[in-house]
Amino acid sequence: MSRWFVIVEEQSGNGEGRQWRVTNVAPAAETEEKAQELALRTAREYQPEHPWAPRRRQVYRLATPGSFLVAVEGRTATFHFRVSLGEQIYDGPETGIMR
Repeated sequence: MSRWFVIVEEQSGNGEGRQWRVTNVAPAAETEEKAQELALRTAREYQPEHPWAPRRRQVYRLATPGSFLVAVEGRTATFHFRVSLGEQIYDGPETGIMR
């Protein structure tokens, strides 16, 4: 089982209703080094919900290893998403509670 995961958070909604949410959590690798490679590839290639017709992508490496901020310019607006690397340190039992 993979210990490292690539997590994508992106803006959803329009105008004043934009909010950040986690949209993708994917197993990455057993080693942090391999997981960082996948995080960078995700920052370069992930297709966010918005914009529909991307024109330009800018990727910024953040201070935390394996973390990136990506700006994707569309025809009428620029949207952002974050790619982070996370190590799963706990996976508790199912509680049976449905919410």
